[in-house]
Amino acid sequence: MATEQGFPPELLTQSAQQRLDYFKAPDKTVMHQNLELAYSQVRRAIREPAGASIILVMGPSGVGKTTLLRLVERKILEESLPQMELDPGWIPIVCVEAVAPGKDTFRWRNFYKRTLIAIDEPLINEKISYSEDGIRRDTEGKLIVKSRATEDSLRLAMEQALSHRRPYTLAVDEFQDIGKMASQKVLEAHMDCIKSAVNTTKIPWTGFGTYQLLDFLELSPQLSRRTRIIHLPRYRLEQNQDIKEFKRSLRHLLYRMPLLETPILVEKHWEYFYERSIGCIGTLKNWLVQALDLALEEGATTLTLDHLEQTAKLTSECIQMAKDAIEGEERLTDSKDNQSQLRELLNLKQQKVREEQTDSGKGDKQHKNGGKLQLRRRRRVGQRNPKRDPVASDHHES
Repeated sequence: MATEQGFPPELLTQSAQQRLDYFKAPDKTVMHQNLELAYSQVRRAIREPAGASIILVMGPSGVGKTTLLRLVERKILEESLPQMELDPGWIPIVCVEAVAPGKDTFRWRNFYKRTLIAIDEPLINEKISYSEDGIRRDTEGKLIVKSRATEDSLRLAMEQALSHRRPYTLAVDEFQDIGKMASQKVLEAHMDCIKSAVNTTKIPWTGFGTYQLLDFLELSPQLSRRTRIIHLPRYRLEQNQDIKEFKRSLRHLLYRMPLLETPILVEKHWEYFYERSIGCIGTLKNWLVQALDLALEEGATTLTLDHLEQTAKLTSECIQMAKDAIEGEERLTDSKDNQSQLRELLNLKQQKVREEQTDSGKGDKQHKNGGKLQLRRRRRVGQRNPKRDPVASDHHES
């Protein structure tokens, strides 16, 4: 039972760490407008890719993409439970993170290993068998990947596992890290690797990442044609509805803080909240977690502006975040210049000019012929021109 402040009353008697854990728990996420729209779009796209090999969910850093992935995963698993009971070998969704390389470029061997473990985790009594060198099971049936397992053997095992488990999708968080520290040639090879894996298993991939994902599409036209983009945007000051939704989300988060007094900061300081989060609810939530931690450590009864200022991101960090977000938004926006360029590439402009010239010529001819357009029709060979035949006379010669 929650109090008027939006949390169980017994939390006020528990430790500071327990109160903090309650607030930062993933299930305490505010379901704001942009998140809800993207959530609906991703679920539909996963259930029915409509020919897409890859679904790319992108947005600025801190907008809540990982939160979105967890919400989608939880919902798909909940909806699939009856079918999973009937078919214990089926997994509706497999989630893995693309870990950024410490040096050099992205390591596929590590990715294949993580994916195999993610596929193999549930339903230990229904495990599939692997015959690849360096991949085996221990006495409890748990998957063991030895160091001698080659990248090719791991890839083949992953493809076999995906084909056997038949998930709706392989969901990859931090998808942009696949391209980190990679030259154009290496990045193209990464994209070909993904395309090959999708073609082999017939399992679409859903990548969650920043606007850097647009670089992948520019380097791989074949992949671009088979990719669907879903945008999870930040809230922007240019839209009155965005401001309203940002303030509503902020109120909800403050309302859920397990403090003796609900913080009253929205009306006077919402612009400061917006400035240091650039309109990203994920960044806002993380900031509030740090501020709450400070308030609880001090034994404060409520959250104050001082707590916020001590834990806010530096202005320079926010400037860089804003620049990256704005640049990505512009690349995704269908501007008039982009539309004009597309029409020019498709020769639609030239076609329109030709149609206008043709229509103009017809108009001139109609004018010269008194408004009647004379059309010449082609006749078959031997067919005479139309003319009036003479009428026979009433007086016949004898």
